[in-house]
Amino acid sequence: MKKLLFVSSLVFFIAGFEAKSESTYISTDKPSEVTQLLKETTSTSTSVSLELLEVGAEPRQELRFTPAVNSQQTLTMTMDVDVNMSIGGQVPPTVDTPAIEMKMETQVTQVDANGDIYADFFYSEVDVIADANTPAELANLMRSKLQSLVGLEGSLVLDAQGNTKDIDFEIPEGLDPNTQQMFQQISTSLKQLSSPFPSAAIGVGAQWQVDHSLNLNGMTINQTATYELINLQDDVATLAVNIEQNAPAQTINQPGMPPGASVKLESLDSEGKADIEIKLDQIMPITGNIALDSKTQMKIVGPRGGREMMMDMNLLMNMNLESQ
Repeated sequence: MKKLLFVSSLVFFIAGFEAKSESTYISTDKPSEVTQLLKETTSTSTSVSLELLEVGAEPRQELRFTPAVNSQQTLTMTMDVDVNMSIGGQVPPTVDTPAIEMKMETQVTQVDANGDIYADFFYSEVDVIADANTPAELANLMRSKLQSLVGLEGSLVLDAQGNTKDIDFEIPEGLDPNTQQMFQQISTSLKQLSSPFPSAAIGVGAQWQVDHSLNLNGMTINQTATYELINLQDDVATLAVNIEQNAPAQTINQPGMPPGASVKLESLDSEGKADIEIKLDQIMPITGNIALDSKTQMKIVGPRGGREMMMDMNLLMNMNLESQ
């Protein structure tokens, strides 16, 4: 299941981040009001297929999640993102953006006879890890905005094989519109994606491929994730993951854009690698590292038929995961 939450979702978070960056660039920044707790539900379309490429060596077993009711974990996620871009042939000054550390608390609330797992989660801590090169103003601004995420909570349902059946976020009151949109995108991508274990018994060396084709915030995106079981001992599985993502040329329909403004995706290509260690009686990974490289080219048309500009963006992200 955490292959879903912390591999696939991150790739689509990047896609959503890039789309949001474009709409923010040409938006009018109209204020929005959030006056109550919002329960985020999503309406999505998706196509998922799993192909078992290699069954692996003996001994083999069916990989299934088996957490106990009331089991709890604290997952620490440290994410560092670097973005380089050019707009209309001009390269804006780069800023050393600090890494972000987030802690997520999870508790399994119910396990059905058929293996379905119900869990609640919330973000207990969010902080900025600034270094000597980080402008103090930037670190303080990021820290103040991110603090509004503390207390963000939700619930999820997944089956024992790792298919996500449902997920909901409850967005805290007062969250700024851009951050609210970001978590709506995350919720959407989480709900659309599943990266299950194969149904067959597998052993070390097993490989399987999960293909996704989905519509996310007006973008059609294709993703292929190839998994390999590197080690399996005492119900602890070590996985290596290769991720490829692309999208055809298309117009991105984003809400809130000024009249006449548009963003057209010319190309999107992403590659990623991950190493994740999973204990089958826990729903969070024990450890993990995810590295993603996403290249995007977009055409921006200003409001009321304004001039066209090409934007090229290269986004590099590295995330470390550790739970206890």
